Amino acid sequence: MGLLHRLQDTYIEPRVARLVAPYTLVSRERVRNLYSLARRIEAEQIPGDVVECGVCNGGTAAILARFATRSALGRVVWLLDSFRGMPPATAEDAKAFDGDPAEAHVGKELGDIARVRDVLKRVGADMGRVRIVPGWFQETFPTLSVEKIALLNIDADWYESVKLCLETFYDRVVPGGFVSIDDYGHWPGCRKAVDDFFTARKLPYKLNPVDYTAHWFCKD
Repeated sequence: MGLLHRLQDTYIEPRVARLVAPYTLVSRERVRNLYSLARRIEAEQIPGDVVECGVCNGGTAAILARFATRSALGRVVWLLDSFRGMPPATAEDAKAFDGDPAEAHVGKELGDIARVRDVLKRVGADMGRVRIVPGWFQETFPTLSVEKIALLNIDADWYESVKLCLETFYDRVVPGGFVSIDDYGHWPGCRKAVDDFFTARKLPYKLNPVDYTAHWFCKD
């Protein structure tokens, strides 16, 4: 990959960055990385839909949908969130690596579907190719008809949620597709869910760090 291509992959349009900033809690580095991955699945013509688990108010969803809903590959963007705040934590979650207690976040980070729709429209996403699916993951995941995934973004924080995301969707990620995990470096439950899944599946992939917490990998 040439230098120009790498620079283009990491550059995000200032207007888009400004539009999504009020709708997301993630860092600029993570927004920029998702922007890059969303462009890569187009440039590399990787087939499949885009799935985001954990949407909140739609800032990162807008980054993904800006490209995916315009794709000639006919992608659908699936946005999955309880829209009722964070679910109960378990013993695997306890507290973040910086001491932040998980229990303090239960019911918080509450997303608003109206705000999600608003930011998607602001970035020019084709709403006809967007499926917003409210509800707890364990209830909604079995109802989904996603067959192939080009990009899976997991922002689910807790052990059980991240584990369910990987168990449900990993096998649907196509060769050359990407998996992004938002909380690997912050919440121990998220890290344990990913590490346990990698161990159980004997996966050889390198986790590429984005900032102190987010990581991603390419599925061969």
